[in-house]
Amino acid sequence: MDRDDARGDFALEPLEIIAPDALEGRAVPDRQWIWEDWIPLGAVTALYGDGGAGKSLLALQLMTACATGRPFLEHDVAACKALGVFCEDDGDELHRRQAALNRALGLSFADLGQMRWISRVGNENLLMTFTADGRGVPTPFFFQILDAARAFGARVVVIDTAADAFAGNENIRTQVRQFIALLTRLAREIGGAVILLAHPSQTGKASGSGDGGSTAWNNSVRSRLYFRRPAQADAKGEEARGDEGADPDLRILSRLKANYAAAGVDLTLRYDRGAFVGASGEAGAFGAQTPRRLREAEEAFVAGLGDLAAKNMRCNVHKGQANYAPKALREFSDHAAAFSETELKGAMHRLIKAGRVASVEEGPKSRRRSFLKVVAPDLPGT
Repeated sequence: MDRDDARGDFALEPLEIIAPDALEGRAVPDRQWIWEDWIPLGAVTALYGDGGAGKSLLALQLMTACATGRPFLEHDVAACKALGVFCEDDGDELHRRQAALNRALGLSFADLGQMRWISRVGNENLLMTFTADGRGVPTPFFFQILDAARAFGARVVVIDTAADAFAGNENIRTQVRQFIALLTRLAREIGGAVILLAHPSQTGKASGSGDGGSTAWNNSVRSRLYFRRPAQADAKGEEARGDEGADPDLRILSRLKANYAAAGVDLTLRYDRGAFVGASGEAGAFGAQTPRRLREAEEAFVAGLGDLAAKNMRCNVHKGQANYAPKALREFSDHAAAFSETELKGAMHRLIKAGRVASVEEGPKSRRRSFLKVVAPDLPGT
């Protein structure tokens, strides 16, 4: 068989060939996150949870934090547009859940312009089907979701749940890997992250691993989280044996797999009047981060950049460097000193997203340096 015959009728995708020597002198790109160490950009994160534990509500709360620039469970997340595909909850149920979240977070529905829901209760929701020879084929619904995410500008897409979207056999590795590859394509196309909600298998629940079906699910995603009540924390440990009197409102969110961060990290949460709260009891704020406080932090950040410029100093967006902006502003600007590093980090991301502040580069190619610059002190209409 010659080469052309072997190709058959398949359209060949161009190869992305990288020459490592061409990277000499180029800055190493920072890893990008929706939630640092938990949800990476350009990849699929699987969020497993038992039925009734509240994983759909947790995902909705994450979407709300991204859409409004609020912290999520006392942690910073990227301020961005979010799209949720809900196969188990209708519009009325989403309305009720969001109303409770709004009360907990001090929000109104008018604050949620950066979020969209797609309710698919009672519809065909498969994103990929499989031919007789096991080849995965994206469905028209997949392309609808892709087009909707692009049109809206979403950087977070939640798929709830895997059982509704996956038409293959969860124990067949090649089918699972093709499905996760399809969702990875979606994440890369939008320059964001896909969060796939799923139920663990009986074995996964019993062992505390929280996984389901083939190990290909765990191996294919870049991050895997497990949301559960303490009763399922560890079938071998003391906590599981002594759980009869456990608080029914307690939950544990575990980072069981992380390709780009340490695994084995747990957060203890509590369900409180329609939202999940972290250790300090705050559902989505460090102290009282009201809309006014958020705006004040943004203005302090802009003024702080001016203070540094007057001192012939520059700062950048790269965490861990000596001139990381939130840290440098707190130290060298009186305007920013009244705000926490976390508040200034959130303000920085919102300002960059709004186009008021930009990260620019200067210098020769081999020694380029980036720094933050105010490009629009006031946006039109503000």
